[in-house]
Amino acid sequence: AGVFEHKDLVSDVSGSASGEAQLENSLAKIRTEWETTEFTVKPYRESTSVFVLGGLDDIFMQLEDNQVTLQTMLGSRFIAGVKAEVETWDKKLGMLSDTLDEWVSCQRQWMYLENIFSAEDIQRQLPAEASKFASVDKRWKDAMTRTHGNPRVLAAVESGDEMLITFQSCNTLLEEIQKSLDEYLETKRAAFPRFYFLSDDDLLAILSQTREPTAVQPHLQGCFDAMASLEFGKDDQAAEMFGMVSAESERVSFVAPVSATGNVENWLSDVETMMRTTLYENTKSALLSYPKDEAGQIDRGSWLFSFASQPITVVDQIMWTQ
Repeated sequence: AGVFEHKDLVSDVSGSASGEAQLENSLAKIRTEWETTEFTVKPYRESTSVFVLGGLDDIFMQLEDNQVTLQTMLGSRFIAGVKAEVETWDKKLGMLSDTLDEWVSCQRQWMYLENIFSAEDIQRQLPAEASKFASVDKRWKDAMTRTHGNPRVLAAVESGDEMLITFQSCNTLLEEIQKSLDEYLETKRAAFPRFYFLSDDDLLAILSQTREPTAVQPHLQGCFDAMASLEFGKDDQAAEMFGMVSAESERVSFVAPVSATGNVENWLSDVETMMRTTLYENTKSALLSYPKDEAGQIDRGSWLFSFASQPITVVDQIMWTQ
């Protein structure tokens, strides 16, 4: 009879115990999930000593779901018995979320810049930035080597905020490097405005091979719409250009060779100047050679094929207006 006299109290105690048990079960599930969750670590470009993280979508989804669950638990009226541990896990997963955000950002920037600063020409032209990147590169590789050895996700926060601080520091340096790189590309574009027609990646592909003048060939049509390639010399004349070729395979010889030495933006400017000079001289010669009468001092057919199509078109228009 005594129990029935206190049925409301018993009901409250039972409800509290059930509610607390549910929270403990949810917490145990979160604990078990994270104890077994591991990163996918894969070799970078088939390297045996450099690694990057693989897909993180599942980890981010699990992290977001668990953070929502923990926040819901903290709002429960049955939280008292497990509050301390729930708060610990909430803090731990919050730090993990921040660390992963910085980690992913660092990986993205490192992969982009590593491709750039692996080129000796870029290192030579940007020594300060190359030194900064070398510092980031070492820390990145050290962190990824440790992760490869112990891929458990929670290992990233078991030493407190050490990993978070490392990646934050690396990202600060990488942002500084990227800013300097953008400024560097801007100076090149200011020196040779046709570089504005190229993407950053295409321009960097040229600048990373300044000792190989022919490296500009795949990007010429981006700078000069009608040009497919430049005609370089051979052997001891490999650093000289003697003409240009259109996409239709029309070849125009320069009136004088152009040297492909020094900064690429400078000798491409020389090429542009020589293009104008050559077309001017060709146009002048075509005009002077134009058949003057019906009998024709020069056969019109041979005249048409003696000069480039652009000078022929210009001279034809000049003569038509007279």
